[in-house]
Amino acid sequence: MSVRAFLFAICTSLFTATGSAQDRIANVSEGTNIAIALSPDGTTLIIDLIGQLWQLPLAGGAATPLTPSTTIARNPRFSRDGEALVYQSEENSQWDLWILDTHRGVQRRLTDTAQNETAPDFSPDGGSVVFSSDLTGSNNLWEMDLESGELAQLTSSTGHASFPSVSERGEIAYVNAHEGRWALELWRNGVSTEIFSAPHPLRAPSWRPGGGVIVFNEQPAPDQSNLRMLLLDEVPLTKRLTRGEDVFGFRPAWISPGEFVYTSDGRVWRRRLAGATRQPIHLFANVAVTRPSYRRRTLDFAQAHLGEGPPKSYVVQVSRLFDGMGNQYRRHMDVHVEGQRIKAVVARGLLPLPANVIDARDYTLVPGFIDLHAHPPTLPADRVGQAWLSYGVTTVREIGTDRSQWPESVARRAAWAAEPRAGPRLFLTAPLPDELHEPIIGQIPEFDVFQIYRGHPEQLTPRAINKMRELGVPMFGQALFPAARFGIDGLEHIGGLGEQPFSLERSALGRSYQDVLSILVETRTVVIPALVAFGGFRHLVASPVWSGDEAYRRLFSPAEREKWEAQTGSREQLDNLQRIVARLVRAGGRVAAGSDAPTVPYGLSLHAELALLRDAGIPNDQILRLVTAEAALALGVEHELGTIEPGKLADFVILNGNPLSRIEDSLRIEAVVKNGLWTDREALLPAP
Repeated sequence: MSVRAFLFAICTSLFTATGSAQDRIANVSEGTNIAIALSPDGTTLIIDLIGQLWQLPLAGGAATPLTPSTTIARNPRFSRDGEALVYQSEENSQWDLWILDTHRGVQRRLTDTAQNETAPDFSPDGGSVVFSSDLTGSNNLWEMDLESGELAQLTSSTGHASFPSVSERGEIAYVNAHEGRWALELWRNGVSTEIFSAPHPLRAPSWRPGGGVIVFNEQPAPDQSNLRMLLLDEVPLTKRLTRGEDVFGFRPAWISPGEFVYTSDGRVWRRRLAGATRQPIHLFANVAVTRPSYRRRTLDFAQAHLGEGPPKSYVVQVSRLFDGMGNQYRRHMDVHVEGQRIKAVVARGLLPLPANVIDARDYTLVPGFIDLHAHPPTLPADRVGQAWLSYGVTTVREIGTDRSQWPESVARRAAWAAEPRAGPRLFLTAPLPDELHEPIIGQIPEFDVFQIYRGHPEQLTPRAINKMRELGVPMFGQALFPAARFGIDGLEHIGGLGEQPFSLERSALGRSYQDVLSILVETRTVVIPALVAFGGFRHLVASPVWSGDEAYRRLFSPAEREKWEAQTGSREQLDNLQRIVARLVRAGGRVAAGSDAPTVPYGLSLHAELALLRDAGIPNDQILRLVTAEAALALGVEHELGTIEPGKLADFVILNGNPLSRIEDSLRIEAVVKNGLWTDREALLPAP
């Protein structure tokens, strides 16, 4: 049986075993950060897609899964006889090496350490595997004898040695990074020699069959990622092979000495070494994913998030009302409030007016703003609470709370609930412990959302998600993998995290492709991009709309403002993240607004986030829903918050402006209503 035929048999078996447990299918035609391997018979590519290895004919077509969907497998490499495939897999937040016997279909683990083993390659005879590992504290090259399991350290660098590529003669080309300098080095007979260096990242060298030529990846600028060819002669020469592409940082695979396969721009390509054009290898994959489906627990707002409400009833008469459900204003409306809730929303004069009527007929009413991503305050809680309210933020989801901060967070939530003018309604997020055990269940009443962070043991993820579903508690995370495989409710910082080049969310240039978008759309995972925290505030603050905002200057000291305005972040990264978010929204994905305060100013930064979403090309009406209705839906409290409807809590903001025409008008706040309690903005601000 050929390698291709046998691998197909394995794929069919694995897909049958793992795919049946999933409830959705994402149709994928592009991939983010794809690595590849080509079978020695030249018929079959192995690609890693969404953390899973897939078989793809070299001619292109339908891809079929090779490894289970419950683990992350990356960076495959064939032995020269095609009898084995080695790859890295992440378990317990560490990369280990695995090997697949392509004839028998048997997989076994090669390494099981507390360190990372990555980028494996076979020796010429297939008897050993060379890889990169930090077994001794710094990354060096190691070799494992496959029969005995014995390890031998090959290099002794104080830098970061990675991506070994073994030639037919046993020479090893690799990258060594040290103190802001990258070098291609050649290991031969126990001696390492530098053959090329650069002041920018180098990755993934690959030997041409027959030797003498190495093709590798370089990133000379934040917006550039190229392939470069190195001719090993008496005087080494280099030549750039690609221009204007987002080349992924993985080793090319060789079809012949004159033609290779590589990945860039979300695709797999063929390119001749001497040519200037590329030919796509089309792929189609049906990726099994999970969409969360469970009964949310009902929060007791009367006790958990509400204090004593105002006793009187009143009506607010407004010229423009954005209710969070449509895309236009409702004109000349009366909003009847009774106690803490909205009693009616009707055309002006349709219902009898009570004694208390607030004339806001020159103003706009919108739902209270919801910040879905903020951390525990670093400033006094009373000042932070009033800052949020003064910017119309009536609800905040607090994340990043560790065990030592839990009592303080719970107390702050209670204090702000008891006194509506003290601060916003607070939803608390707790990280899952390293092990799922009974005490965590007892903590559920104190917390509204639980979070899976990068670094949590992989085997905990499905158990934790299933347990939280049983309890009706939303789950948020920081990585695409649990969202795709097991179904989580929210994803923080899309495109902002992930170790390069092994990130599942973004390339080295910060770009995401159709695989990421398709999965997020299919799983209905809400994404909280927090663009303002990735250089967004720094790029906006030069405008007097933001730096000259009166509330900003009254609420925060010059030193506090200076810290925020010195925030770092590249324009290129911000542009890429904006494009990702815009594509996601256009594709039908879910996005909600969050600020990441206190890395950026409390309150003001949420409005800056809205401007950045506008600059990404999202319509203003949709932006307003992302910070109101969509945010409430993400928290599972859409029955109480997010829209202006009878029966919901009276949370809204009065604006002296028109945010559907100009999103910056969300800053022109006249009054804030939380739980029915009307507060003029001036009362929330320090004296000038």
